Amino acid sequence: MKEKQLNEISLRTDELDKCVNCGLCLSVCPTYLVKGNEGLTARGKIVLLKALIDESIEVSPGIADLFDDCLTCYACQTVCPAGVKTQRLWTTARQDMSGLTSAGKLKHAGLYWTINKPKLFELEVKLAGLLSGFDKDDHRQAKLGKQSLPIFKGAPYIRHLDGEYPVVNEVGSVGLLLGCSVNLSTPWVADAVIKLLNAAGWRVVIPKEQVCCGAPAINNASWDIARKLAVHNIELFNKLNVDKVISPDGTCSSAFSHDYLELFQSDRELQSEAEKLAEITTDLGHLLAEALDDGRLKLGKYKKAITLHDSCHIIHVGRGSRWRDLLNAVDGLEIRELPYSDHCCGFGGSYAFFHNDTSYKIAERKINQAIETGAEEILVGSPGCALRLQSVVNNTNSGIIVRHTAELLAEIVVN
Repeated sequence: MKEKQLNEISLRTDELDKCVNCGLCLSVCPTYLVKGNEGLTARGKIVLLKALIDESIEVSPGIADLFDDCLTCYACQTVCPAGVKTQRLWTTARQDMSGLTSAGKLKHAGLYWTINKPKLFELEVKLAGLLSGFDKDDHRQAKLGKQSLPIFKGAPYIRHLDGEYPVVNEVGSVGLLLGCSVNLSTPWVADAVIKLLNAAGWRVVIPKEQVCCGAPAINNASWDIARKLAVHNIELFNKLNVDKVISPDGTCSSAFSHDYLELFQSDRELQSEAEKLAEITTDLGHLLAEALDDGRLKLGKYKKAITLHDSCHIIHVGRGSRWRDLLNAVDGLEIRELPYSDHCCGFGGSYAFFHNDTSYKIAERKINQAIETGAEEILVGSPGCALRLQSVVNNTNSGIIVRHTAELLAEIVVN
């Protein structure tokens, strides 16, 4: 095997060496729990990577497919007693094995002709919205069916928003990265986030030139596209001179705070600029909870029983979730804890399309667990989770309401 095939992993062998083969990762790996193949687990993949590095085995399409069949939820990272940062490994391995997976070329072509070309992408989603989009005011019609991604009429939503939302008693400024799921499929989440941030005293700035965070390209071995998008966003958001940067999508904020640092391991200048952006990027739930602590955010009553799904990149990559702190402050709200709330919902971006059967089974299990709690609603911290779980609700007519936590909070916030 040629060394160039492990060029990126060779920069991160320190993480591989931490693994002690304990196997705790098996208990939280969603694909392993469905398929039972240990090659899909963190321990299994690390064994493979070590063998590839010492050239005891050769890279092959079969091995590459094992890395592709991963939700990149990073639950393995949280449970690891040795502290292996798997967020530094899985997408890196995919990049080193790019072109070998069965769907690799199709993914790269799709990314190249969409997010890689923002103006063309905007025209594509406009057309999709006009032809088959759903009405924003009836968003329960937004169905992520077993294969389809819903686009709303009028997408992208950023074109309907102002560039700035000022407040009277300003405590600071926040740059808002919408994220593709919000921009194309869940625009009401943007409205809720702006309302909440304003209520907490934050002036909201929405740079209209923002592009996809690049997570789809990072996760699918197209780092050439990811780096192009990252350079654009780093320059754009660093020039805003805002106090904080947030996104309603935990995957997007994770791209800004973690993934960009990995993209530029070999470029110190860009790494430094990425670090500046990472320093001011925070989780939406944390920012709102801090406002609640300071008495700047006040919430009213909501007399229903809910359960909460902890979105992966908030829990396993970020600083953890503070959505419960906010929900516990709501008078009349009953939180019914969801078993394995930190287990992935099955979305994983493109994973839901290229591994749809596995994705759907994981999401179906999540919805069944939510229904068993007796809750009337299941709340999430990322719009992608809402889309995946809503697809199960639509296909099973289970009746439980799925929505972003920000939607509920915006409904009861006291202005």
